[in-house]
Amino acid sequence: MIQMKGIEGEYAGRILDARKEKGAEKARDMEDFGGFLKKAEGKCPYSALAKDGIIEYNGVIFVCDYKRNTISLGDVSDPRQVLNISLPSGGNLKVNVNCFGDLSRAAGMFTPEDLNAILRAIHQYQFCVKKQNEMEEATFQGLMRAQAGAEENETEETDKP
Repeated sequence: MIQMKGIEGEYAGRILDARKEKGAEKARDMEDFGGFLKKAEGKCPYSALAKDGIIEYNGVIFVCDYKRNTISLGDVSDPRQVLNISLPSGGNLKVNVNCFGDLSRAAGMFTPEDLNAILRAIHQYQFCVKKQNEMEEATFQGLMRAQAGAEENETEETDKP
């Protein structure tokens, strides 16, 4: 007779069997999840075009980053010089802002949806840079006027008898 704390007989056996089934089900689920993770590893956008982690299209070289599901164009080591674009087809495209010309040569490689996202991101980036430059110019002009006004006040004070 099987005994469990407070439960005896047939019910204890059913409970143990249910626990075993539930444990086996959890193990299967974990195996399925592990398989999913393994499939997700080694993935990057447009990897079908990649050879040894490199995509070459119309003379433009993209580097695949399978861990981050990303393709990169240019030097992406300085995050301040990199535009990170989420691609609707999945994954990301990292582009050095000095490589937009190269990216235009490879436009035919991308799906229309991805190309639209890329063009939108570049437009937003250029708009932000323009506004930032305008703000810096306005600040510079304000400082120059303030300095000129201060110098004018000094000359007026020295000219008084």
